[in-house]
Amino acid sequence: MINIVDNIDSTNTWLTQFNNDFFDSIISFKQSKGYGRLGRHWESDIGGLYYSVVLPYRKILPIIVGVSVSEILVKYKLDIRLKWPNDILVDGKKLGGILCQSNGKSSIVGLGINLHNNPKLSESINLSELNCNINKLIFVDNLSKKISVLLKCKDQEIIDKFLAYDCLIGRFVSWSEGKGLVEKISNEGYLVVRDTNDKVVFLTDEVHLE
Repeated sequence: MINIVDNIDSTNTWLTQFNNDFFDSIISFKQSKGYGRLGRHWESDIGGLYYSVVLPYRKILPIIVGVSVSEILVKYKLDIRLKWPNDILVDGKKLGGILCQSNGKSSIVGLGINLHNNPKLSESINLSELNCNINKLIFVDNLSKKISVLLKCKDQEIIDKFLAYDCLIGRFVSWSEGKGLVEKISNEGYLVVRDTNDKVVFLTDEVHLE
């Protein structure tokens, strides 16, 4: 079931308040209290896609959703890149983001994509600037189908698909406790980095390109 509302505090928050079946979801035209990783404010003006869905828990769920989104958008001849673990980029600018909140055997997955809205951050971009228009309901339907297919795949197969869009491997990054060179993404979905002390580190925190 897809619920559609004009305005809500947060699509993720709304879904957590109900006992939903897998793939039950909500689209809101606007969010008053949208948020991303670490509780950061997610600008949610009219014109963007603000969508959340209930999915079965899986450790690499952000990667599954990122690949699914990318496989849809590349058909519009967009140079989509994924910045582990949850950013969707075009031309080095943020087009969207993914937020996964797990609760036992299920997860609430939030997806925000800039469509016609104009994000205030200079490092953001929207699909209008790229001369690309999508129908929200068709996009969400296609997304559900893509996710359903990937959920049946093995972790390594999904990681391999992610690597086709990855923008971090071979790049120097920094995180809260150090810096290093990204070597790969593990089967468990960790970012594997060799730090400046030649130590291999498995990261779950977000990183920043140097």
